[in-house]
Amino acid sequence: MKPKHMLTIGGIWFLIEGLSGFFMVSEFDFIAFGFSIFCISLGTLCLLARNESSSKLRDAIFITGFLSTFGVSLIAYYAQWSGMFMDSPIGYLPPTLWLIVAIGFFLVGRANMSTSAS
Repeated sequence: MKPKHMLTIGGIWFLIEGLSGFFMVSEFDFIAFGFSIFCISLGTLCLLARNESSSKLRDAIFITGFLSTFGVSLIAYYAQWSGMFMDSPIGYLPPTLWLIVAIGFFLVGRANMSTSAS
């Protein structure tokens, strides 16, 4: 997969997750809103950087995308496993989707790492 496509997919994924976070709570919740702003910010960054050529900055964006999506997937797996998320096995779907995006960031980022020193 081309880096442009992965950054587009990641950007759209982050924006959708960020926007949905505002509708998941009925009143102000700092953690939910903070996570939403975090996702919207990363989604915007991915979409704005998708046309950039290979550079250390783009490498950093791929590493950040991987770390953030992988971290969220691990936390979501733990929440589901410990019974704090959903009572049905369908609760494993969101962390699995986060993990798939994390694997995409890792594989595409690694395959397209820049070779320049600056």
